[in-house]
Amino acid sequence: MYSLRFLPFCLGLLAVFIPAISPAEDSGEEPRLPLAMEVFLKRPQLQVYELQIHLTNISGDMVRVNVRDLPWNPPNDSKWLSVFRMDGDDTPVAQRVQDWNLGSRVIQLVPGESVQDTMVINPRMPSLLDDITKFGVQLRWDCPPGALKFVCRKGSSQAISIPKGDAGQPDTYVVDKSACLKLGKATGLIKIPNGHQVLFLLTPESVMVDLPKVQALLYEVNDYVQQCQPSWTNSWAVSFFTEERYVGFLSDGENKSLFKQGIWQQVNVGQYASQIRTLFRFPWIKKRSDDVYMSVYR
Repeated sequence: MYSLRFLPFCLGLLAVFIPAISPAEDSGEEPRLPLAMEVFLKRPQLQVYELQIHLTNISGDMVRVNVRDLPWNPPNDSKWLSVFRMDGDDTPVAQRVQDWNLGSRVIQLVPGESVQDTMVINPRMPSLLDDITKFGVQLRWDCPPGALKFVCRKGSSQAISIPKGDAGQPDTYVVDKSACLKLGKATGLIKIPNGHQVLFLLTPESVMVDLPKVQALLYEVNDYVQQCQPSWTNSWAVSFFTEERYVGFLSDGENKSLFKQGIWQQVNVGQYASQIRTLFRFPWIKKRSDDVYMSVYR
């Protein structure tokens, strides 16, 4: 799951929150985590529909959740969401889901902190655009979601509708380009590869070995993402390079050849995955590699 390409756990719609008294307390079930699930419908590109899902710690204590339990990761993504044509008969829309298991990693969320990601609807529902054109569709889920460990507020919405004939016009955002150029320069931003929530940064090794400096840099990156990439969730990634000419994925251009020569892994000095709040330092050098839990929430 934590691929070299940083496919961020990789996306937003609806709202779910904690009840005053959890039914699990009376039924003998395992208590639900006090993580309020919110879901939002987004259109990142023309006729591309995605659910952006947020889980926020609404308790007064730290909450720990395993990435295997997150609602956007298989097989959980197929357990809570149902889609129906608005054809008068509520005909179910078939979903194409992935079948793989995710490794174990625990995320710690302090009060008010959230973990977020998305589910793109189009590839999982091949008939989606035709169904929207002819009937419109409605997305539904149970509250609280029976197959998941999270909570929702009694009486909250449990459905989102995409009306018949919806044009699927992309969402629009207002971004201060000059301010973003300044913020990007401050972080050492070289580029953001198209189609990925990944930032390639030019970062001296002296920063990578100094954890307070890395933390400060990641706070700046998070500020940049919030202000300049408003369509992203907080599941993004960073790849740190000491030389600009080598910036890119391992699979890009001549990087595989450079890797065989022992060059690329020397300049790719770190990676950060914001969803799992983990910094991987010197990931290609066995004697120097380590990983550090590091949140950007403030």
